[in-house]
Amino acid sequence: MKGNHCKTFIFLAMASFSFSASSFADENKKPEEVQAGVQIETGKKLFNNSCKHCHAITYEDSVIGAPGLRSVLERHDEAWLNEWLKSPETFAQNDVVARDLIDANPFGLAMPTLPIMQDEANRKAIIEYLKTLK
Repeated sequence: MKGNHCKTFIFLAMASFSFSASSFADENKKPEEVQAGVQIETGKKLFNNSCKHCHAITYEDSVIGAPGLRSVLERHDEAWLNEWLKSPETFAQNDVVARDLIDANPFGLAMPTLPIMQDEANRKAIIEYLKTLK
């Protein structure tokens, strides 16, 4: 019985140290770094649930002609991408680059306006995730 208490104590001490070490690492991060990390994870989840059905995270177009999104922020700035995500069809009415992007699809497909993209926080999170695709 005495041995079991000792093992339990050692296990709890090790778990506590492990938790404290990871907490210490987070404490050294600036609040904006922690926030960016949360946004990237949220953006990745949103991307996987809403975008990856049509888009690849490579340079290659998908089988339905949707552009690959690796380095997309080298082709378009954040403001442009934000407007595109908000309402691609409406944005393309006044933006030549957006119109050309839609016209370039070999199957005549256009990115739809997605309800999830009406939330500014969701668009920002996806953009933060897309920044990681280099």
